[in-house]
Amino acid sequence: MRHDWTLLCTEVEPQEDGTISLGNVMTSWIAVERERLAISGETFPFEPPVLLVSQWAAEFASDRRVHAATIQMLGPGGEEVLWVDSLAIDLRETTIFRIVYAIPSLKFEGWGLYEFHVYLDGTGPIGEWGRACLLVK
Repeated sequence: MRHDWTLLCTEVEPQEDGTISLGNVMTSWIAVERERLAISGETFPFEPPVLLVSQWAAEFASDRRVHAATIQMLGPGGEEVLWVDSLAIDLRETTIFRIVYAIPSLKFEGWGLYEFHVYLDGTGPIGEWGRACLLVK
């Protein structure tokens, strides 16, 4: 099993040939309401929602199954896990699988780099995993 890429964007459009078009790829987010966000723990909605998109591929016949995976968001500094969710990467009928995960809001825990990790259960961040980052400033 191979991780190809992980990124954040606001638009995903599947194409007839099996590829996808991505719009508004993000690496940073500038807060307009800085005073409101200055309070740690405040939740700010994304409009439109931010999408975490991650592509995985089956390299061997043994990869052609359902893989349990975890997605998590870490706050600035990478120490505190702000949320965790489980998902499945289903490669039984295809060799390429794309996760499209909607992130409707951000729990503000300070200015800095928020990390989004996708990894296979049982391997954690030491195995095959993807990462996207969003700099909040």
